[in-house]
Amino acid sequence: MRCEELNKLGLNLSEDWNVSDLILASGAGYLEGFSNEQLDRISVLKEAISEYMVTIPVNANVQITNADLASFYLVPVMKGLDHEECWILYLSRKNTIIKRMQISKGGFTQTTIDNKQILRHALLLGAQGIIIAHNHPTNDPTPSTADINSTRSLEKACRAIDLTLLDHLIIADSSYYSFTEDRKAEYNETILKTLAVA
Repeated sequence: MRCEELNKLGLNLSEDWNVSDLILASGAGYLEGFSNEQLDRISVLKEAISEYMVTIPVNANVQITNADLASFYLVPVMKGLDHEECWILYLSRKNTIIKRMQISKGGFTQTTIDNKQILRHALLLGAQGIIIAHNHPTNDPTPSTADINSTRSLEKACRAIDLTLLDHLIIADSSYYSFTEDRKAEYNETILKTLAVA
């Protein structure tokens, strides 16, 4: 959505903004020189987009074989948030998605990873594996000591019920970190575009 369309929403933007840049700038706190009315409208737009992204169904036929594929289904619900959230992909034996679910919603610096709640849903859904993800509003996906400890704790809990923790992703606006692959990576636009039309 370009500047012309955004202005139809009453934003009255003077520069050539697109909706992605606007939402990212809003999440990073870089919207200087905007009136309170414009900021209110941008906030409503951002909330509407977030709610819409959550409703997009996951493709149950895609096998999640790496962090790039997992990120496609997790980035849309967490990218650009000003608070932390924790989401889970519950997977079948073939690593296809049974369900994508929000587990918790926290503040700017942390959110709760509730092992009992995660395992309970896994048992109810008959999941064989899970991929957990949470976002860092600071736009730095580097894992903290708390992130490392919570991952180890969840992995141990999963082993007790023969559930596989396939990965823990930390989502930022332009990149993510994968515990399993032990790397920080930019989003793979080729995969995102391919799956978007699948």
